[in-house]
Amino acid sequence: MARQKSRRKKGFATTFLILGSLLAASSLILIIYANHRLSRLVAGGLGVSFSTKIYSAPTIINSQTRLTADQLLWRLERLGYRWAEGDPMSKGEFRWQNPVLSVYLNGFELPYIKQTPLLAHLRHHKDNSWTINAENGDALQQTALEGELAAELSGPHKIRREPMAWREIPENLKLAVLAAEDKRFFKHWGVDPMAILRAIWNNVKRPGKLQGASTITQQLAKNLLLSPKRTFRRKAAEIILAFYLELRYTKEEILTLYLNHIYLGQDGSVSVAGIKAAAQYYFSKNLNNLTIEECAVLAGLIRSPYRYDPIRRPQAAKTRRNQILEAMHKEDLIDTDSLREAAAKAIVIKPYSMTTETQNESAYFVAETIRQLLEKYDEQELFGHGLTIHVTMDQSLQALAQQTASLSRHQTALAVLDHHTGSVLALVGGKNYRQSQFNRATQALRQPGSAFKPFVYAAAFEEGLTPATVINDERRKYPGRQKTLWEPKNYDGRYLGPVNLRQALTLSLNAATVELAQKIGIRKIEAMARRLGVRSPLTHDLSLALGTSELTLVEITAAYAPFANGGFRVKPYLITAVYDAQGQILEFINFERNPVLAPPLAYLMTSILEDVIGQGTAKILAQGGWDRPAAGKTGTTDEGRDAWFIGYTPQLLCGLWTGDDQNKITGLSGAKDAAPLWAEFMSKALAGKPKTKFSKPEGVVKITIDAATGLKAVSGCKDRRQEVFVAGTEPQGYCPLHKSGISGWLQRLFGKE
Repeated sequence: MARQKSRRKKGFATTFLILGSLLAASSLILIIYANHRLSRLVAGGLGVSFSTKIYSAPTIINSQTRLTADQLLWRLERLGYRWAEGDPMSKGEFRWQNPVLSVYLNGFELPYIKQTPLLAHLRHHKDNSWTINAENGDALQQTALEGELAAELSGPHKIRREPMAWREIPENLKLAVLAAEDKRFFKHWGVDPMAILRAIWNNVKRPGKLQGASTITQQLAKNLLLSPKRTFRRKAAEIILAFYLELRYTKEEILTLYLNHIYLGQDGSVSVAGIKAAAQYYFSKNLNNLTIEECAVLAGLIRSPYRYDPIRRPQAAKTRRNQILEAMHKEDLIDTDSLREAAAKAIVIKPYSMTTETQNESAYFVAETIRQLLEKYDEQELFGHGLTIHVTMDQSLQALAQQTASLSRHQTALAVLDHHTGSVLALVGGKNYRQSQFNRATQALRQPGSAFKPFVYAAAFEEGLTPATVINDERRKYPGRQKTLWEPKNYDGRYLGPVNLRQALTLSLNAATVELAQKIGIRKIEAMARRLGVRSPLTHDLSLALGTSELTLVEITAAYAPFANGGFRVKPYLITAVYDAQGQILEFINFERNPVLAPPLAYLMTSILEDVIGQGTAKILAQGGWDRPAAGKTGTTDEGRDAWFIGYTPQLLCGLWTGDDQNKITGLSGAKDAAPLWAEFMSKALAGKPKTKFSKPEGVVKITIDAATGLKAVSGCKDRRQEVFVAGTEPQGYCPLHKSGISGWLQRLFGKE
């Protein structure tokens, strides 16, 4: 009997030892796992933002900037700056008293520009320039507004989360959350026995209304480290982890992590997580601008974001808000007057949906940015590590470009570049991203038609020909593919006979262009296109001169940049900088410029392409009121399947395509369809900007010629024109057809010219 008792005691001891060992091992495994997860989430109290953010380019304001007051105020409001009654006293405030704009800049830093937070006074002038002074009156060379949040990438988990540090959390928000969720947070060690007893008592009194007793620390352990399934095992793990969290981290770190990661609502298919993201989504505000009643609304969401959603259930949200205000008053966190004032106010919601903004304006730009980033980063790294991406997008130009495409009758794409650097300022791949994600600016390969012709003429000028060189525009058959004959036809069916090269390009004469291509050779045309930046495969026959090779819109638009900027090829780029979640720079991309054309030759091309708008295939623009210096070229493919216009001013380069995805016959043309859309966009994009002329470089001479012969004009020449030449290529001889003086006058009188 004694032996049996002894064995039983040993059995109990062994069982107890095994269970204790299992519990200790389980706890150790839990703690190791928690430490691994949390070490990535805590760095000086700052939680990691798992979503990646894409920011547009900053707005730089200096002596060269031309912005109307409305344009600058629009940008400030888009960035979330707030109107101030008096002088701005804190970051993010501004005051407009015509003609002075006072703005307290938020400040930011990028690899290529840094703006410190400061109060600046900007004076607007009639020419839309601005002079800038600091608060003490000192003149400033420039100021800059930070880029706008253009998109937030949540990846397959579709979570929007924005990090904040303890110092960023407003005191009223901390108090509201503690009053709502855990009044004794700063007094317990992760588990609150008083709350457990209170919950048990209340559940006994009201069996139908179960009350929880989880502390903020327990909620954090459950949300970050455990499955949502309700089991005894999970509850035990939650308690163990809560004790570990309290030992491992400070109360401030725990509350910061909690407020960075709690689920607080739904923006379409994207979850809104964390107080900072919620403040933006529900109120379009930064944390430091929240009122006490707004803090209570956000705190109320924690218990049930669905039930207390202030957008869809405003009355329930108000009731919950007032309960929290009462709890704050009961704990002496606010006084009676503050309670009455806050509880009486209606909930004013100003939702800010990034999904809507992205789809309406920036979606095509963002999609191309993601495509390029995925060539360097894997999906988990891109969508799950809280990267910050800065891009070249000008938000106002992007909005204008998308608006232009959306209002078009057919599918339309635009590519807008700074032709000096190659930075893509706006990129639109179609009318509506939600309806079609196919990017017609970067993915669609289409024949550009006559928009390719400038490359033919640039190659000819490099061979020593000039705008005054005469060539025949007449019907002619050329050897085609598979031993056939091919006859290029002019768009309107008319042939002009002898014309100079300026006329041939201005009027987009197919027959004359093919004759020119035959004269200089296809290889030289292909070489010119390659130098200017064309990368797509090119046909190796004379049809190349008429734009039969398929190119992307971005590709051909960028290839016009050397004409616009004095001869430099630029590489179009969208991304300027990538930062990790800790703010360390991963990469910085600068622009690339390579000289590919002599500046005088580039000027010749611009001079002729100006005539396209003034009196050529795009003269509809001049007739419609276009009144600023611009150059460009129309393009139309067979039977009007595609319509193009690639054009530029001294400030901006824009390519536009419109057509049908199924390549149907639409009857479109570059002149009547693409060019007017281009002008509509550019006139708004350049509003308030000076009507600057293209600058003429050294090495260009201008002389008067006879249009028929291309030689120096004499007094007897009736069709005399000013023509530009690369110095050394201008004609030396005089027109032999028309005599000067009295004999020339008699010759003209009797019609013997």
